[in-house]
Order: sequence, then C-alpha cells, then structure tokens
Amino acid sequence: MAISKGSKLPAAPKSLWEEAPDKPITFSSGKILIVGVPGAYTPPCSSHVPGYVEKYSEFEAKGYKDIYVIAVNDIFVVQAWKEHLAKGSKVHFVSDSTGEFTKAMGLDFDAAGLLGNVRSQRYAAVVEDGTVQELYVEDEAPNLTVSTADAVLKTL
Repeated sequence: MAISKGSKLPAAPKSLWEEAPDKPITFSSGKILIVGVPGAYTPPCSSHVPGYVEKYSEFEAKGYKDIYVIAVNDIFVVQAWKEHLAKGSKVHFVSDSTGEFTKAMGLDFDAAGLLGNVRSQRYAAVVEDGTVQELYVEDEAPNLTVSTADAVLKTL
C-alpha cells in the first residue's frame, strides 16, 4: 500500500546511498522534499530533475532545507547523473540500489519491459519531521505534471 498524506516516512534502509555504497543516508528533520524518479538518464527524468536544481533557493526560502532525488539505480550511475545535471548543487542525488525504500513507500512499479527491473513511480513528497504533508504522484511514469518543481512550489 502506498504512503499518503499523514503517513510516516519509512526509515531509510542501509541500501539508500549518497555518493558511495558505504554512505547510507539519513533524512534530515524539518521540512524536506523527496523526488522519486524511475531512472537516471531517462529523458523524462533528465527533464524533471533540473527544475529542482534551478529552484533550490526558492524551496529553501520556503523553509525546505533538503531536496532528495531518489532513483532505483546503482550509486555509480546516480552520481554520474548528478555530475551531468547538477554538479555542485545542494540537491541530494540518492541511489535506492535495491529498490527497498521505493517498495517501502509503496511507489514501485514493474518496469522490466523498458528499464529492466522494478522502478520508482514519478512523485514528489513534501515531508515535515518525517510525516508526509503532501504527495504528488504522476498517473504514468513519463508524465511531468503534478510532480514538477513549478507545480510543487505553487502548493507551498
């Protein structure tokens, strides 16, 4: 069952990495955004994420201290993607290497036909102190409507 508004965020598993396989993340407290994407380097994802990088300061001005982009990809692909899209950015690019976090969120889908395995639905979660305040999930993985940086900013 998918998380929803009012749900507690699942704990970050040890397989949720930033920068290297030996660096599991812990979500910060306070106001954060989690942006789930089906796959690094896919055309829709590479169009989706730059909005969060470009508008980071606007989210920060609204009290959001961290933005986490989570992809079900290995850490090396995710870090290369960050270097390509957001070198030097404060946005966290996170590898859900086994899909464990995405499955705990209930936001996984079978993408074996195109991407080879289970992947994340495209979403943006507005979280405060570990509780989901708002959740914007796209109807279909390629869509970029409710989960874009501009769409989320309008609701904050």
